[in-house]
Amino acid sequence: MDKVIVLSNPYKRLGVRRAINAAGILTRIGGSRSPSQVQKAMEAATESFVTISELQLAAGKVIADAMGAEAGLPTAGGSAAILLASAACIMKGSELENYEPKGPAIWRHIARRLPLQTDGLPTEFIVQKWNRDEYDHAVECAGGHLVEVGENDRVTTDDLRLAYRKGRTAAYYYTVTVKSHGIPLEDYIKIAHEMGAPVIVDACAEPPPKTSLKKYTGMGADLVAISGGKVIAGPNNTGLLAGRRDLIKLAHLQSYPFEGVGRPAKMSRESICGLIAALDHYIAQDEETVFREQEEKISHFINQIKVPGVETWIEYAMSGDGKSRKYPLCCIRTNELVFGYSTRSLYEALLELDPSVVTIYEPYFLLENYKGLFSVCALFLSWDELNYIAESIRKFGITHVSGLN
Repeated sequence: MDKVIVLSNPYKRLGVRRAINAAGILTRIGGSRSPSQVQKAMEAATESFVTISELQLAAGKVIADAMGAEAGLPTAGGSAAILLASAACIMKGSELENYEPKGPAIWRHIARRLPLQTDGLPTEFIVQKWNRDEYDHAVECAGGHLVEVGENDRVTTDDLRLAYRKGRTAAYYYTVTVKSHGIPLEDYIKIAHEMGAPVIVDACAEPPPKTSLKKYTGMGADLVAISGGKVIAGPNNTGLLAGRRDLIKLAHLQSYPFEGVGRPAKMSRESICGLIAALDHYIAQDEETVFREQEEKISHFINQIKVPGVETWIEYAMSGDGKSRKYPLCCIRTNELVFGYSTRSLYEALLELDPSVVTIYEPYFLLENYKGLFSVCALFLSWDELNYIAESIRKFGITHVSGLN
């Protein structure tokens, strides 16, 4: 990444510190750093108006092609994609199927049944107990109820079949995670389809590699959610939903600009165009070159902080199946007696700087062995920012040594 020059600082006017993103992908600090193509697309989009539903349909075709699906839909982030996917499965078989997202929204009274007026609708989503996470709350926001099967260390195919209830089960739900165990997704999909239920896959954090865009639809998943604001580097409030044409249509009817359960998850015309520009850029880039650049940055960073009491090494964030290296991480652990800061206190001291340096303490969602360390990711760091972090860590150590003298 080229040197980043901040020409203006709108945060300063508000009295807010800037943050240096050494976490990699973190929604709470703004997601990713979009390439110039994204910013230009958004600027161009703001020059004129457009019928939002037409723009969604056109963008959906690009998303569908990228994800190897029948249809697609841009969404206001990954959680919104999960919410709309859940709403679509609940409304499957209802009279909402008789309508299209064109012309006057005469179906709005049907869409408004969610999330509370669900009598007669299937609202149960089967999920393996070990596979729960904080984001599956989006299923409940749509009016769904999560039905856990198995235990944290054991689940059987019979558990899945017995949990299915005709007329009550809306879908099976699965989150791709680096700690995947239990019943594999391939078997999960097979069983769900045997029972006549669709499968929603939360793959929001999966890319890279680019092959993960088509992986889950290729395995037979009926709806797949992927974040647009993570490695794809679109606007932070964007996501992709792709899958079966009938279910995507129902998701669209529940979304903005209509009055369904997805109405609050609004996307501007600028963010939709930015998402598509980011997707095009992501698909076109050379992954091997990007990966080597990340390794070079992490190696450089490690060489810059070879100070007593600071242990550093490289680990790799892995894809959900554990077969692909996504990007390198610098792991950091300290010897408090030598360096003067514990690992936790160094992590916190970096947060207190101005600009704040945001890393990830004990990154459980990236590494299997995460205890007692924090990680630095260079995905969205400039060389200047890397050097600033390294210099800050060195200064903390020097301050401690000076204090001892």
